[in-house]
Amino acid sequence: MSPPPLLAACCFLLGCSPLGAAPSAAFDQANRQFAAGDYAAAAAAYEQALAADGPRAAVFYNLGNSYQRLGRTGPAILAYERARLLAPRDPDLLANLALARKAAAAFEDSDRHPLVEVALNYLSRNEWSWLVTGSALALGGLALLGGVLRRGPRLAVGVTAGLASVALALGGSALYLRRAEANQGIVLSEAATVRLSPFATAEALGTPGPGRIVRLGGQTGDFYYIEVPGANLRGWMARKDVAAITPESAGNIP
Repeated sequence: MSPPPLLAACCFLLGCSPLGAAPSAAFDQANRQFAAGDYAAAAAAYEQALAADGPRAAVFYNLGNSYQRLGRTGPAILAYERARLLAPRDPDLLANLALARKAAAAFEDSDRHPLVEVALNYLSRNEWSWLVTGSALALGGLALLGGVLRRGPRLAVGVTAGLASVALALGGSALYLRRAEANQGIVLSEAATVRLSPFATAEALGTPGPGRIVRLGGQTGDFYYIEVPGANLRGWMARKDVAAITPESAGNIP
């Protein structure tokens, strides 16, 4: 349940996220620094909390708020996107992410219908995976159970197995349609430039803008090969200017 609007506003201003508490001294210190208006120190402390406690939606959410107050839209959107991996249905997080994207004119490009996007993102990828796993295990157990029961109970088992099959199909489809998300990244800086080859002196092809979602390809030296959906722009971008939404260490933000 989302907190009342007044509480949500206070949480935004004070750095106290409605996504849940993260029990860490660094997190508490970051909240105090945010409340005092020292957003740069707060951002550094939130990153320390991530390093100490691991990925937490509340910390990513407040980290995004700190970067947004600093005018660093790219890192703010990255932090919000990482929070959304853990809390995909939180209305305050989604509202702040939408506001950050609007400020940066960094809207998502998708070929799918908006309602399909909403359905696919209602659960996180981990939640969809658990649904698939649970449904598969349930079907196996129900198949064994159905073989030993009489006609009456077997009907109920059959209905339940049908529902589990539907859940399995939905979960599998959602994971398949969201498979490309593992290779998505966020452009961090306004000066981030797509180049023809992986060299700082190579010809510049364009600047996607901070907060833009890109597809990450291979790496050569200090450069990623990227594609910008909806812009017909592809080439090489310095690694310092782009970060994966789901990196190996989600607490490190360049």
